[in-house]
Amino acid sequence: MNIRFLLTLTCIVCLMIVMGIWGLSLFSSASDSSISHIELIDTETAQSDKRIVALLPFAVDQLIEMGITPVAVPLIRGNVPETWDGIPAVSSDHSAGPNIEQIMAAQPDVIISSSVYAQFVPQIESLTGCEVVMMDVDSTQSVIANIKILGDITNRVDEAESLIALTTAALEAAAPIDHQPDVLAIFGTPHAFYAFLPDSYLGDLIEISGGTLITSDMESHPVYQGLAPISMEVVVDRDPELLIAIFHGPEESARAMLERDPLWANISAVKNDNLVFLQDDLYAMRPGSEFKKAYHDIRSILAQAKNLKP
Repeated sequence: MNIRFLLTLTCIVCLMIVMGIWGLSLFSSASDSSISHIELIDTETAQSDKRIVALLPFAVDQLIEMGITPVAVPLIRGNVPETWDGIPAVSSDHSAGPNIEQIMAAQPDVIISSSVYAQFVPQIESLTGCEVVMMDVDSTQSVIANIKILGDITNRVDEAESLIALTTAALEAAAPIDHQPDVLAIFGTPHAFYAFLPDSYLGDLIEISGGTLITSDMESHPVYQGLAPISMEVVVDRDPELLIAIFHGPEESARAMLERDPLWANISAVKNDNLVFLQDDLYAMRPGSEFKKAYHDIRSILAQAKNLKP
């Protein structure tokens, strides 16, 4: 089994995990229904000691910031945040949904999940007797809206407002960059990769940071909303000034595989050394978490792009 096959296979698995975390669901209306679902909660009777199973990494991080420790968190690959240490983890499968037995063992009052598992909600609610709240993180505004929802659920409104203030302060403090580079952000493998669209979390970060996505007119994948399949020929044709890549596995391996493509050297971003590889933690595995750092990093990448077109 050669390294190319292994890298491709692991990236496909990673893509499935990422889609679950982003909540890029087959059910496009699920996110809208989750908001109305939340409005049924009486905030005056909300309990700060509710036992919460948070299957969305973003929700785990925000709850911990607000002083709430979930009774269970999602099982994620790679480095697990130290703040999650000691908290039971719930595994999940895209064909079967979250592990019901592990959820029930945590004895939750509320379960928070992304809408990718919308089809499993009736079963989860029936077997656990708990309300399932769905939320997705696909923009800066969704970060703010979801923090507010978490504050309402836990009766930690003041703490939620403090977190929201940090997010808005980071946005307001940012100075405009001198030039808005044409940007392509991709995820996957050199043989099967996807482009981030403006309605993805990373895509939104790039645009609010001052970049111009060259994928704004592309049609979203029917399943993986916020992403569009893209070929090397299209990349060369659109010729981005800045290329941001998220690949699972060592950067050296991904870079070597890309460089084997004869079209690769024709891209302006490659010619001018404006190729940046990002770790997937804050942009795919835990999007929305540590927003200030993620926003700062993307703005720095845009500002440091060189030899841009006039």
